[in-house]
Amino acid sequence: MTIRRRYTVIILVLLVVSALVYAGTQSQKEDPIVESIVKECARMESMSCDFTQVRTVPLMDAPQESRGRMLYRRPDALKWSYTEPFVNSFTIDGDMITINNGDGDTEVSGEAARMFKGMAGIMLGCMTGESLKDKRLFQTSVTVKDGEWEAVLVPQRREIKRVFTQIVMVFDPATRLLKRLTMMEQSGGSTEIIVSNVSINGNYDAEW
Repeated sequence: MTIRRRYTVIILVLLVVSALVYAGTQSQKEDPIVESIVKECARMESMSCDFTQVRTVPLMDAPQESRGRMLYRRPDALKWSYTEPFVNSFTIDGDMITINNGDGDTEVSGEAARMFKGMAGIMLGCMTGESLKDKRLFQTSVTVKDGEWEAVLVPQRREIKRVFTQIVMVFDPATRLLKRLTMMEQSGGSTEIIVSNVSINGNYDAEW
C-alpha cells in the first residue's frame, strides 16, 4: 500500500468513527431513535470490532475487498488494522500517529501529521462529547427502513464536501450499534464498511 493510499484510508477511517457518534447527536435530539444511539455511544469506554471494507471505483471491473479489525479506547486511542489481503495498521494515541506496514512503526510527521491530528480532533471530540454541539460537520436525518435505523449525513464543511456527497449509516435497533456504513464520493466511487463481532467495554490491551 502506498503512502498516499494509506493517508486516504486514515482520513476515511477518522471520518467513519467521527460520523458514528455524530449521527447520534447532531439531528433532532428529541427523536427517540437518536436518543437511543446517543445513550449507547455515551457508555462506550472501549470497543473492538471486525470489519469488511468494500471499495468501488469507477471504471474498475470489480470492487476491492479487504478485512481487518478496529480498536478504540477512550479518550484518544484508535487502532485500525488490515489483515486481508494485505497486513498493515495505523494507530492514533494522543498526539502520536503511527503507521505499520510490517516493517515496524513509522511516525507520521509534518503536514500529514497536522492534517491527521485535525481529523483526529474531530473524531475524538465526538467520542468524548466535546464537539457534539457543532452542527457544521453534517446535516443528519434518521429514518426507520426495512426494520433498521438509517442515518443519512450530508457534509456541510468544505473539506469534507470535496470528498463525499453523503454518508449513509445503518444501525441495529436491538443493540443501537452500527452495522454498516457507505461513504459516497464526489468522484462517483464509494467505500462500504460492514461491522461485525462488536464488543464494548472489554479489556483489549493485548491487541494494542
